[in-house]
Amino acid sequence: MRECQLCKNCFSDDVATCPNDGMPTAQTIAGEPVLEGKYHLESRLGQGGMGVVYKARHAYLKTQLAIKIILPDLVGNDPQLVTRFRQEALAAAAIRHQNVVSVTDYGVVNGAMPFLVMEYVEGESLHDLLAREQRLSPERALDLMTAICAGVGAAHHQGIVHRDLKPLNVMICNDKPSLSQAVKILDFGLAKIKSGELLGSFIQAQTTGLMGSPYYMAPEQWADEDPDTRADIYSLGVMLYQMLAGDVPFKGSSIPAIMKKHISDPPPPFSELGVSVPYALEQAVFHTLEKNPVRRTQTVEILVQEMRAAIEPLTSSSSIHMTTGHSLPVSSLRILTRPASSKVFVDNVAVGMTTHDGELRLDGVQSGNHLLRISKPGFQDWVGDVVCDGSPMEVVAELRSTPVPDVNAIPKPTSGSVSYPNANSEGATQSFQRVPSAAVEQTMQQNAASTMPPVFGAASIPPKKSFFSPLVLGITGIFGLLVLVTVGVVAAYMFGVIGPAKPDANSTNRANTSNSSTPGTTPTPIAVPKTEMVSIPGGTFQMGRNTGREEERPEHPVTVKPFRMDKTEVTNAEYYAFVRDTGYRPVPSHWVNDKPKPGQENMPVRDVNIADITAFASWRSKRDGGVVYRLPTEAEWEYAARNGDRDNLYPWGDSFKPKCAVIDKPLMEPEIVGTESCPNMWGVQDLIGNVYEWTSSVAEPYPGAVAVKQPTEVMNAVRGGCAQNNSAGEYAITSTYRQFVPVTKRDLQLGFRLVTDG
Repeated sequence: MRECQLCKNCFSDDVATCPNDGMPTAQTIAGEPVLEGKYHLESRLGQGGMGVVYKARHAYLKTQLAIKIILPDLVGNDPQLVTRFRQEALAAAAIRHQNVVSVTDYGVVNGAMPFLVMEYVEGESLHDLLAREQRLSPERALDLMTAICAGVGAAHHQGIVHRDLKPLNVMICNDKPSLSQAVKILDFGLAKIKSGELLGSFIQAQTTGLMGSPYYMAPEQWADEDPDTRADIYSLGVMLYQMLAGDVPFKGSSIPAIMKKHISDPPPPFSELGVSVPYALEQAVFHTLEKNPVRRTQTVEILVQEMRAAIEPLTSSSSIHMTTGHSLPVSSLRILTRPASSKVFVDNVAVGMTTHDGELRLDGVQSGNHLLRISKPGFQDWVGDVVCDGSPMEVVAELRSTPVPDVNAIPKPTSGSVSYPNANSEGATQSFQRVPSAAVEQTMQQNAASTMPPVFGAASIPPKKSFFSPLVLGITGIFGLLVLVTVGVVAAYMFGVIGPAKPDANSTNRANTSNSSTPGTTPTPIAVPKTEMVSIPGGTFQMGRNTGREEERPEHPVTVKPFRMDKTEVTNAEYYAFVRDTGYRPVPSHWVNDKPKPGQENMPVRDVNIADITAFASWRSKRDGGVVYRLPTEAEWEYAARNGDRDNLYPWGDSFKPKCAVIDKPLMEPEIVGTESCPNMWGVQDLIGNVYEWTSSVAEPYPGAVAVKQPTEVMNAVRGGCAQNNSAGEYAITSTYRQFVPVTKRDLQLGFRLVTDG
């Protein structure tokens, strides 16, 4: 087969001159441009590190195809090439997803050159897009990465690792209605043939400017280890960094130089490249670029979740469906800061930075109580609560500077302020004001005037220096006092008033106790209550309710074995002990400085997902000497909430009692566990209201239920409702009510309790 050197069209061996442009043709592949008698090669589309891709047409079906031919001189003299390539082709063909280029056939040319038949994609690569636009907005990067991760995730769920993700292997189609459908990932499973891939890609990058594999390879791949899915996540992290910063994080003039940076150098902060992104987004990117795979983002789903939480913090944590049947009103929030260009955090999630005028507007803020924190280097963090009720809100925040202490400095009071604990300095306060919109400018003027130092008298005149300065007088007084004390002690000893201390049987114990704490540390003031569990005998009951919602139907008999259940939901105090002992991150978003707010220690912990609970259960199991704790199944939870075979609608009976559950509250604010709780017949509290409780059961319809649409992501059932749910209406919370939530979701309505067998 011959190819035109100009238009890249393919011809038979007897065509020496291209009939289209008159340019000479060159010999490329032995044989005619027809593979297996049915695939007609029309033109060369491109060449990668280990093969050539051609545009082709099926001889009988007339469909357009893309065919990749693996050239032995590009991948080395590998006697197992054909066998291994066939295995990889089978793996790639097994992936069926709209964001993955489908593989339809496989063959071998002359027994030595394997080829792969794929769907033809017309568009541009992500590399071309980035070369043209340089940097993408965080929102556009999120859209692209969501689609890319959807395709990569489909492969990962089948145990298939790409191993060579890079912008050149991501295509964006021209003929698709949305970006989620337009993204197509190429070359799944082919990177395992890598004897010449690395060198070929790097040479190509040096000569053509194309970014090849070395710039995107995870540290473990440089050691020639067999990579797992986390290597793909690292590559995705490099691509994400490039989307946001306009360049890859690690570059070099040679392969060893690039390798060294991937293995040992931290990624440069975005600020070093002159790029400003939200702090939370930068941390999400750096999480994907951890050198140690164990510390790296573990799944593509978590990658997208962390990106969305950083870019869309006020909408990504959308609440579970409220029982009112409609969404609560949302507020617009105007934040004014002094100084300007300060970072703003809502519920410990970065939402942006105020402008050079000190203003930031947030729309769509959910109703309820939110923790607002303002931060800027060189200033104390400003912390305050803001209650949103659907009306426009405005907050004025003045941060206090943190200069070198000055003994002559006069504190500057702030008019109309309320004191809040400082996030960085014990005992300090910040000013928090929430004022009507019409009075904002007036309030700021008043605050500015109030910062004038008070007048203490006439201008001070330096006193005349004297030999009897305060320092000399102080030293003299201390010396005299020491003399008097010494004389008094000697006299008391001589008259028997004092003498050698008598032995104390408990002195050793007291000494040991006093020295038990590490010097220089202060023990935490948060008391961890003892875990109380209630034994529940096994039995058979009717699970579900025929008169309930569709998810609750039909009733069906279920038998559960005996188990023990936490008397209450796990509290902030106990979860804090877990965080303190293990250093686990992330902590719940409603905490302050990685601790529960004062007064909320015995409220249920919330904003936790299945991964967080699994880690907590493992810690508690070790703490309690090997007792195996776990989440209850749906059946166990409902059995406890319905009093076993009594089949009650509520833990306390068959009719709702307002004082028996933390429910019907206007805001999502739980109460201390057991505050308003009528327990079940065995003494378990708070099964209804306060917070939704996770179960270990995967979301699925009951046996015999009408078929429902299957979820697109892994979801578990949650039970019991939360403080903001209603006790009446279509979504009334009962012991049979069930809701399905993605296992990766963290929400201020989600808490849990644990069980153990027996």
